[in-house]
Amino acid sequence: MIIGSLKNIDFYSALFPKCKKGFDFIKEAKPSIENGKYDLSDGLYAQVFNQIPKKSTEMFLETHNEYIDIQFAFADYDMIGIKPAAECQNIHTPYNKERDITFFSDPLGELDYKVTLKAGDFAMLFPDEAHLPGCGQAEIKKIVVKVRKDLLK
Repeated sequence: MIIGSLKNIDFYSALFPKCKKGFDFIKEAKPSIENGKYDLSDGLYAQVFNQIPKKSTEMFLETHNEYIDIQFAFADYDMIGIKPAAECQNIHTPYNKERDITFFSDPLGELDYKVTLKAGDFAMLFPDEAHLPGCGQAEIKKIVVKVRKDLLK
């Protein structure tokens, strides 16, 4: 997991040059950007949407096998719970290859970290990190850049 700020995004672009188009997309996006999916290059795309806080009955940890998430909050905040994927035991929804996602119903009290993304912050989450986005108190607009993990090799 990497937590960063929009003001330092050029540093992360240099550190992960194959993610540069994703970081540039975040850097250039305005809160008025339309919700939807944006193809950035082979193995790299962005999803823009309004995140509605989840109810406790809807909160499931998620993992991705093939993609890394770069989650960016425009305003307010998004709370993300994080736990090592290897420690997740209770599969709620088996792996969906099309969506590259597995959901787990492990007890949420056992989260290793709780990260708060404030306006202009981003979190880079890797396949070995189960995460629970959308735990904030208010609806927010966010971007999730999806980076195919083999791009970082």
